[in-house]
Parts: sequence; structure tokens; C-alpha cells
Amino acid sequence: MSSLSEEASILGRCYEPAMEAARTRFVTSPPLRAFLDPALPRGLPEVFLICFSSAGVAMTAPVEGWIRRAGEKCEQIGLSQLGKALKTHAAHEADHHLMMIEDARALVARWNARHEPLLDADRLIDRPPSAGVRHYHALHERVIAGDAPYGQIAIEYEIEMLSVRFGPMLLDRCTRDLGVDVDTELSFLSKHVALDVGHTRFNEQQLDDLLREHEEFLGPLVEAGSEALDAYAEFLNDSLNDATALTASAG
Repeated sequence: MSSLSEEASILGRCYEPAMEAARTRFVTSPPLRAFLDPALPRGLPEVFLICFSSAGVAMTAPVEGWIRRAGEKCEQIGLSQLGKALKTHAAHEADHHLMMIEDARALVARWNARHEPLLDADRLIDRPPSAGVRHYHALHERVIAGDAPYGQIAIEYEIEMLSVRFGPMLLDRCTRDLGVDVDTELSFLSKHVALDVGHTRFNEQQLDDLLREHEEFLGPLVEAGSEALDAYAEFLNDSLNDATALTASAG
């Protein structure tokens, strides 16, 4: 997965192979397989996007704070380079949840123009967080409060790489099913497909630099990255289950 040369990169030699099991679990998880299945029931992709965007507000709103706090904690334990890098990166994540809100409202308006009963975007956004969202929150708080706050860089690497790996496929599925104009209602996904290419390179370099100095950090980094993928798959599965229920009640 690393774009750094394998010979020069401890990331490629140690971290990447250790992440294979978690990445395979994610690729074969029910929500990803279902959403990429050509036989997915008509209407379900659109409602999935509504559920993903509305529930995703709670997934993304704390991100800036998580990264900044992890950076501060890294500085406190002597990892000044990584701490500074994380705090700089945190500023790039400010207000990304606003894109999720905008997308959820636009997608609901699109759906309501053609279906009944009508959906309420704000009510969907304000629902209590699902199990996957709670898992994702708990992971971040545990990493920041624990002895390995540097695990945040592994979380960022794995999650932002999802946009690079799977974002184009999901956008293609959306435009094929819903029309090319749906891109205007998927600002979060569309922008992160582009933004996270650079973010992934940044995360990759930070991870490699960290492991060069502290190879003993490999275990906690792999643990944090793996759990991040598991939690995100759980969030996607929650969104798929919600979409299935809403589609069944739609006219």
C-alpha cells in the first residue's frame, strides 16, 4: 500500500504486512460488498447515502479536536515532530462535518421530491449515534488518553486512505445509479477523494518517520489502525441497515 520504496520504508516492511488482516476484513465486510454489488435493490444506494451522510455528521464533527488533542499529547510525551504535524493537520479537518450536513439535506430533498413518506434531514442528523459511531468515538478517546497517542496517525492513515481506495468506485456507482448530477449532493465524498490523496502521503511519511525512530511502536500503531477500520465498517453497516429499513417503508 505504501508509495515509499519498500527497501527504504520500514512502513512497507513492517506496518503494511501487519495491517493485511484488518484491511481484508474491511474489504470483505457486508456493507462494502453490498454497496458495490450490481444487484443491490433499486433505491437502496440513494437511501444509503442519506443515512451515511446524516450519521456521518457525528463521525466527522469531533475529528479536528481529536487530531489536535492527540498532537498535544504526543508533544507531552516527547514526540514533538509528530505532535506538531498532527496539530497542523488538525486545522485541515475543520468544519468538514458541515459538508455532511449539506449533503444529507440535499439528498433528502432529492428523495422527497419523488417518494413518500417524506424524510426529515435534521431529524436524521439528530438521531442518537449508532453503535459504529460510538465505537469510533471511544477508540479516539482511548488512544488520546492512553500511553500511545501516536496511534492517531495510524487511524488517520487508514481512514483517509479509504477515500483514495474506495471513493472513486463509490462515486462511479452513485453516478451510474442516480445520474451525474448527484455529485453536487456528495460534496464530502467528492472532495475527500481529491483531498485525501495528499493527506495519505502526509500520513504515510509521518508513520514511516515515527517507526524509523521507534520501531517498538509498531504494535500499538497496528492495533489503532485495525480498530479504526473495524469501527468504520461497523458504521457503514449501521448505515446500510438503516437504509434497508427506510427503503422498505418508502413509497
